[in-house]
Amino acid sequence: MRCLMNKDSVFYLQREAWDDIKEYKDGYKQVIKQREKHRIPFLHQSPQFGYRVDIVEYIKRICIKKRLTYCCFHLSIYLLDIFMDNHSIMQDRILIVANVCLLLAAKFEESSMNIPKICELNADINNRYTIKDYKELELVILKFFHWYIMFPTAAHYTHYYMQAIISHDDIKSTGELRTLFYNLHDSVTTYLDYIIDDIHYMQCYSPSKLAATVLSASRLEAGLSGWTDQLQYITDYSNEDFQEPLKLLMTKKNAMSCPKCIHKTTIH
Repeated sequence: MRCLMNKDSVFYLQREAWDDIKEYKDGYKQVIKQREKHRIPFLHQSPQFGYRVDIVEYIKRICIKKRLTYCCFHLSIYLLDIFMDNHSIMQDRILIVANVCLLLAAKFEESSMNIPKICELNADINNRYTIKDYKELELVILKFFHWYIMFPTAAHYTHYYMQAIISHDDIKSTGELRTLFYNLHDSVTTYLDYIIDDIHYMQCYSPSKLAATVLSASRLEAGLSGWTDQLQYITDYSNEDFQEPLKLLMTKKNAMSCPKCIHKTTIH
């Protein structure tokens, strides 16, 4: 979970590759921003909304246990949120839906050796379901998404933007690159957890803007300037573009409110 710069992600661009294809930077940015437009919007109508906190914690525990990446974790939650937003799911089926969303995300994001087995996921919930149940539900979910799950999340964009999180001026002023990077890394992972816990961040802001917000908040927490020309170039966001989510993210005093989300059921 802490391997934020994991090279297996489709959005990760290695430093040496970055240097070799400088003339394609603008085209690359356009491609990943175009993928963002394929995301399915939330309709704020999930009958299972009240279960979400517990489900997210459950998936997070599995990701930590299986050493899955943040990109896998965030993609699985996005798939789950969208699927629940468009279906009424019986309470005794919610956990298998969560497991299948995680399995699909892992198949897309992880190397073959890291993909959890169905029997392992089922064992974590006391073998409640059959292998057939998993395979049938996997087809149902894939058909719902029209066999396309290459949705970018804030974690994906953070992978990409992290290449510019430290500037030459930062190194000159601090004099310690390694410590600075690890401090920023810890802050980024904390903020990524925070935005996934509160569904309204993903409802109200695009993943690329959320990723820019996370990096800015992390820099400010490390005592650096909130934004740099280097970050503005790679993200296409100016400092003024994300001040609203930045203020919310850094205060953390209250969860974002949404009058459309009226379901208050809690899981037992």
